[in-house]
Amino acid sequence: MSNTRVIDFQRPAPANPGPQRATLVAIADGRLRVRDHADREFDCDWLDSGHVTQLVPGDTVLALPPDASGRGIVLGRVGPFREPQAPPRLTLEATEILTLKCGDVSIDLRAADGKLMLRGEDVLLRARGTQRIRAGNVAIN
Repeated sequence: MSNTRVIDFQRPAPANPGPQRATLVAIADGRLRVRDHADREFDCDWLDSGHVTQLVPGDTVLALPPDASGRGIVLGRVGPFREPQAPPRLTLEATEILTLKCGDVSIDLRAADGKLMLRGEDVLLRARGTQRIRAGNVAIN
């Protein structure tokens, strides 16, 4: 038995299949364009993990190199950990009904008929200043 190793120079060496750091170059048409450490650029898909991540060109990302499809996959942004912070303003938007629910209590905003519905065992409205009720009609009980 021989210890001779045969090297096939016709077949290119396999690319590094593992994730690598890359720089996000551009975002266009649902594709992320990245540049790896060897200055190669390639298009990537995004691994959708269900949470919103804002990316901007120049970010360092963790990417899988292209496969047979010619596209890689960006797995996420690389950087220091940032504590989650509440935004100064938050807008939730729905086309038909937006519901906030906690147990048996809920608030519905309905686009079709313009209704705001508050549901709860007890409903308490408090105001430091004036509390106004403006409506075409007000029905109490």
